[in-house]
Amino acid sequence: MIHFLAKNDAYRQGIGIFSFSSSAIALLLTSLTSLNSYATESVKPEITTSIKSESPVQPKSSEKIILEPIYVSGELNSSVDAGSTVLTLKDIDRIQPNNIAELVDKLPGISSSGSPRPGGQTLNIWGMGNPEDIKITLDGTPKTFEKYRQGSIFIDPELIRRIDVDKGPHNITQGNGGFGGSVRIETKDPDDLLLPDQNIGMFLKYGHHTNDRQNRYSGAVYGKLLDGQADGLFYFNRRESDDLRRPDGTKFGYSQSDQDSFLIKTNIYLTEAQTLTLSASRSESDGWTPWAAKRDELAKPSQAEVDKYGFDAAMKRKLVYRDQKDDTFSVKWNIQPIDSDLINLTLTYGYSKTKQNDSRPETASSYFSSSMGNQSWVDYRNHQIEIKNESTIMQGALEHKVLVGTRWHRNDRDVLMFTRDKAKNPNYNYGYYAPPYMPEGTQTTTSFYLQDSMSYRNLTITPGVRYDIVKNKGKGSRAITYQDPDPYYGHDYSDVTYSGATPHLGLLWKMNQNFRFFGDLTYTWRAPLIDEQYEVQGSVSSLTGTSRHLDKETVRAARIGAIADFESVIQQEDQLQLRTTLFDTRGKDEIFRRRGVYCESQKVDGHNGNCPPSIGNYRNLPGYHIQGLEIEAFYNSPNVFGRLAYSTMKGKRDQSPRDPWFGQKTWIAEIQPDALHATLGVKVPSINVNMGWTGDFIGAQRRSPMDADPDAGYWSLPKSKGYAIHGLFANWEPSFIDNTEVRFTVANLFNRDYYPYLGESVSGVGRDYRFTVVKRF
Repeated sequence: MIHFLAKNDAYRQGIGIFSFSSSAIALLLTSLTSLNSYATESVKPEITTSIKSESPVQPKSSEKIILEPIYVSGELNSSVDAGSTVLTLKDIDRIQPNNIAELVDKLPGISSSGSPRPGGQTLNIWGMGNPEDIKITLDGTPKTFEKYRQGSIFIDPELIRRIDVDKGPHNITQGNGGFGGSVRIETKDPDDLLLPDQNIGMFLKYGHHTNDRQNRYSGAVYGKLLDGQADGLFYFNRRESDDLRRPDGTKFGYSQSDQDSFLIKTNIYLTEAQTLTLSASRSESDGWTPWAAKRDELAKPSQAEVDKYGFDAAMKRKLVYRDQKDDTFSVKWNIQPIDSDLINLTLTYGYSKTKQNDSRPETASSYFSSSMGNQSWVDYRNHQIEIKNESTIMQGALEHKVLVGTRWHRNDRDVLMFTRDKAKNPNYNYGYYAPPYMPEGTQTTTSFYLQDSMSYRNLTITPGVRYDIVKNKGKGSRAITYQDPDPYYGHDYSDVTYSGATPHLGLLWKMNQNFRFFGDLTYTWRAPLIDEQYEVQGSVSSLTGTSRHLDKETVRAARIGAIADFESVIQQEDQLQLRTTLFDTRGKDEIFRRRGVYCESQKVDGHNGNCPPSIGNYRNLPGYHIQGLEIEAFYNSPNVFGRLAYSTMKGKRDQSPRDPWFGQKTWIAEIQPDALHATLGVKVPSINVNMGWTGDFIGAQRRSPMDADPDAGYWSLPKSKGYAIHGLFANWEPSFIDNTEVRFTVANLFNRDYYPYLGESVSGVGRDYRFTVVKRF
């Protein structure tokens, strides 16, 4: 059923990438396949054990070590739960990641894009990689950042205890958009660090990465009241490093890290039924860096520039000094009376702010208006209030879990740059204005949702609906050039409102204690972002106007999957779990930047001068279609554990991205290549050691929009070769030193030279030995 296909360089090196025949897929879907770690009745007792084992409590040498496979799935109460994947604190500690993207990159169907530079990563889920395609929340608070050529995730993994990943738009509680999925991140709790029978404690950690000579220093103090009415935590982490190195030994210039992160959190148990949780976190960094954090090579100064300024000053003329702060605050109140199944009410308020200020040296050129000027100030702020309630209602043998909620979310983006070449020009407000390609504005979303998970014996059907009202409000421009009152130019920043429903239907069938099947069908939509709606150009340009004419982008998303769990397969007390997921996403009216062929008349006569006046910078393309398959296998036993995760997908637009009247389909550039991720490990309980090997086998990506449309180079990514990356890991809890853990990881063991496809020709990182020692008091 499963065979190797010699289709890329990795195979020729004896690695191989899995390819599945249609008969294998059909058999897997109709018989067993799928995973959702330890989610059947047959493994319920082990679930309890595994959850306990994720706590920092260290087993004595005589106790049996329970080590779950990496990347288990969530609880299995609905189809949405079945499709969710959970990363636990154990997973995070084992990998010792530099960033969040490095964690989720090993999940099937998910890939990071950009560069390994600090702040240079974005996520791609099921072929969708724009910031609006992935909803990211931290402690229930939305995180947004859409600056061109920058990453979108600035959360330090050191502060994280859990990550829940939902693929596709099937979780209707996550709000408007998010076609690719959602990533829900939770910060650490005092209970994650407190030892048994401990009311106050301290935590110290030191880590070192050899590739960039990174040193990590972490510390925390935490405790709880003797009566258990409250607990609290203060956590601090510092990272400092030199430049990252490529496999050939050369450096990613100016990729050093100098970052501090803080977390303050408390849980107050007001009564037996009420809990109040407050958390505040910050990550801050500064230093010289390329303006585009997602790039690899840096522009080199000429010899004349070196002679005039010296090498260091000449190099910094090509850089910016970036001061960045990322803040998140949340307050959550929950009431769940013990004697009532009707009330499980949660009220949440969240605030986040990402602030990025860039400055170029005085000796730099004056002509940087296309890349945020000589100095820039960018602030993204989110306010969100949500109230929801979950009730359990019994009607004979039929159980209802009714979820009802409403959410208000406001996203403000303030942008200002100073470009020195316009300092004396009143039409450009003397150099101080928001760039026309990154306008200011506010998007306000009000959502209502209702969902009923109806369970009868082994069948759960979950219908639900969300209704969104989205209002976009542009701020206009400080520069008269982009604020022309003549309607002919279309500089119209007035409000636009969109509204509509998102229906969802999910199904989960527990055929027996071993086999479960799930499916989801969702029809959803998204409104344009502020930059999509209000980007303009000057009156002398061909594309002058804002894009208030845009229609909603819609998606019909479907997935089906199967889950199988087995015990005592090879030896006593072992567990095997399999999961397969097929997904299909059909998009219409894709919101896309207007470049190439501006209008249909240009298609006929070849001149854009005949296009209508005040034509917008964005338009709706006809549509696209993305399909994919994921297969996962998990194995766990008292002495061996392992994991395999395979994903493959393809996607096409109905027309060319540069020409909606092209007449044939073109490949979507952002589709991930085939990938197989593997983990194999052993446990040695007698000495409290577990260790193992990891392998990431990435296929070649040979599909490009240019295959059908040779003129679509601007919308294409360089084709890539396949490659294989190997790693090792080991964890040791010495029995002769209480509450101490030593972790060792090797990333890119054989120092393989590779270029991730979505990195757009950005090199991967060379071999990295990672060492961490943890001590709790």
